[in-house]
Amino acid sequence: MPLIDFRHLAKAGVYALAGLRRGWRENAFRHEALMLPVIIVLLLCIRPGYGWSAAAIVAWLLVMALELLNSAIEEAFDLITTEQNEHVKFGKDMASGAIFLGLAANAVLWVCMLGSVL
Repeated sequence: MPLIDFRHLAKAGVYALAGLRRGWRENAFRHEALMLPVIIVLLLCIRPGYGWSAAAIVAWLLVMALELLNSAIEEAFDLITTEQNEHVKFGKDMASGAIFLGLAANAVLWVCMLGSVL
């Protein structure tokens, strides 16, 4: 077995891109993806330093990742049942809560970053 299995990496890349394409069909993910260039422009304007900039970009990418996971969870639950089920609702609500916490973490990061720069 080779040290690096390039066929496996290529397949994983194809699957990842398919997931991103599917995520693009979700409004929330699309909005979050479109915020990334806005965040980058803001960082270029305020110039908080490489560490803060990297943290802000990574934190936003994590929100986007949480959104993809939330959508995947919703898709999976919808396959399980289309009927109203409180446990399915709890699962979907918890996944949405994870996104909220990611957004809150971004808000804290930006308040700290702006407080140190301004």
